[in-house]
Amino acid sequence: MKSETCIKVGDVVKSLDFVGVSDYYRIGVVVAVYQDGTFCAETVKRVRQGKVDLCSSREEFYAPLPGNAFFDDLAETKGVEPRVQVVA
Repeated sequence: MKSETCIKVGDVVKSLDFVGVSDYYRIGVVVAVYQDGTFCAETVKRVRQGKVDLCSSREEFYAPLPGNAFFDDLAETKGVEPRVQVVA
C-alpha cells in the first residue's frame, strides 16, 4: 500500500489504537501529513471500551500512516479492521 497517497489533509479517518481492536479508537479530520510517515488529525469523536467518550475540545492526535506501524499487515492476513481507515 502506498501510504503517502492514501490519506490526505481534509480526510476524515477512523484510527484504532491497535489492528483489530475496535473498542478504542478516534475519528478525526486530518490536518497534516508528514514526510516521516505520520499524520495529525483533530479529534471529532473518541471511543473507549466501546463507549463514546465526550471530548469538548478538538484535541489533536498523531498516528502512523497505514503500512508504517508494527502489525499493520495483520489486517489483511487476519481479515480484521485496518488500524487507520478513511471514512469520509
